[in-house]
Amino acid sequence: MGTHSPHDSVATPPAQTAPGPSRGGSRRGGSGHGGSGHGGSGHGIVLDEEDLRLLHALQIAPRASWAELGRLLGMAPSTAARRWVRLEESGAAWVSCQPIDDPDTSIGVLEVSCRAGSALTAATTLAADAAAMTIDIASGSRDLLVTVTQPDQLALSDYLLERVGRIPEVESVRSHVVARRYTDASRWRLRSLSKRQEAAIGAAAQTAIHPGAVGPLDRRLVELLSTDGRRPVADLAERLDVSESTVRRRLQALSASGSLRLRCEVARDLTEWRVLEWFFLRVPPDRMDEAGQALAGIPELRTALSTAGPTNLIAAAWLRTVTDGQRLEARLRQQMPWLEFVDRSVVLRPVKLVGRLLDPRGFAVGTVPLGAGRSA
Repeated sequence: MGTHSPHDSVATPPAQTAPGPSRGGSRRGGSGHGGSGHGGSGHGIVLDEEDLRLLHALQIAPRASWAELGRLLGMAPSTAARRWVRLEESGAAWVSCQPIDDPDTSIGVLEVSCRAGSALTAATTLAADAAAMTIDIASGSRDLLVTVTQPDQLALSDYLLERVGRIPEVESVRSHVVARRYTDASRWRLRSLSKRQEAAIGAAAQTAIHPGAVGPLDRRLVELLSTDGRRPVADLAERLDVSESTVRRRLQALSASGSLRLRCEVARDLTEWRVLEWFFLRVPPDRMDEAGQALAGIPELRTALSTAGPTNLIAAAWLRTVTDGQRLEARLRQQMPWLEFVDRSVVLRPVKLVGRLLDPRGFAVGTVPLGAGRSA
């Protein structure tokens, strides 16, 4: 098994290395160190309480208008917009889009082992692929953790065998095919709003439109939103060559059905949750739903997936410290004694998060749109 260091000599890929980087992709900010509060960054960005409230609101309603957000947050719309532009342009925050939630879609979590010192090189290679949605350089018995999304099982198999397996730096790959998603990061929230504010913003975002069948127009719409989840309706309509009313109707319908999953992300280094840890669990099959639902109810959890693989439940959490991961494990063992923790990995460096290329501190520096990049 290969080993790696967070100080591999290959640089994190800049924005222009991604195929077709979007004009909606975030840009790198300044390089001076400093800051305080929720996390001084090398980019000179610090999140104050108003920023955090705005981001929390956008996690609930990623496409809400500045007027509506301002009304619900007690903030001038121009102030909300100005704050967002500052955060997005620095790469500190962004709104992205996950692939359409299609029953045929195949998702895999790959544990990749690399030659010594080559983990970042392999990660940089995979980062150009639209199929490799999320990539982390991790500690423990794997060098990379890669979440792959493909249209069907055959495409997933081809990607694993014909693409990942042929990268020179890759020594071995262990795959986990996802059977069910109990929660994902589109549901993860900051903790900066009151329950009443959360409810008000959530109610304002609700619609009751039946989505109908998902078609090529919807997939192209999602591809555009993957580069900028707040892209204006007029721009979307122009690029899709349809009316603005058609775009609004499809956005509302897809959101209401859960097929469209927009997510407002923030650089983890700017929050109090600076540790990302993956857990590989084994659960008795007849208790899978019980375990999955319990994990989905934990605020720190970003992902909980039942899988067909060496372990049958995989979870990822944002934590304040590594010790908090041990406390979480102890709490879950007490709650579910039959839950076996087979392994765990702390992320040493993020490389990509649902299409966004990241620098070592988790700031967005570019975008690989859905549907772009090499798949084989």
